[in-house]
Amino acid sequence: MSSASPDNAPEAPDWTVVAVLYLALALGIGGLLYVGNYRNAAWLALIGTGGGLTAYGRVLQARGRSAAGRRWTWAAGAVYGVFFLWAGAVLLRALLR
Repeated sequence: MSSASPDNAPEAPDWTVVAVLYLALALGIGGLLYVGNYRNAAWLALIGTGGGLTAYGRVLQARGRSAAGRRWTWAAGAVYGVFFLWAGAVLLRALLR
């Protein structure tokens, strides 16, 4: 008998939604690069990478690979940390001018 009830079972990602989301993300990054807004393109890439790492970690955890899932989630946290430190530094520099 399984300890996970249907109410507690993690839902599988809706891969169509994920594909559309990352297509929009790629178009946004491409548009920002086209107009020469490289910093915001890099920030959008960091946010997208962090989201992808987080999602993959959750998929692994749902498949019973908790240790591997935690590593991917920690990697996502590191990517988000880089983004927030960089964006915070830019904000502080702008405020102190």
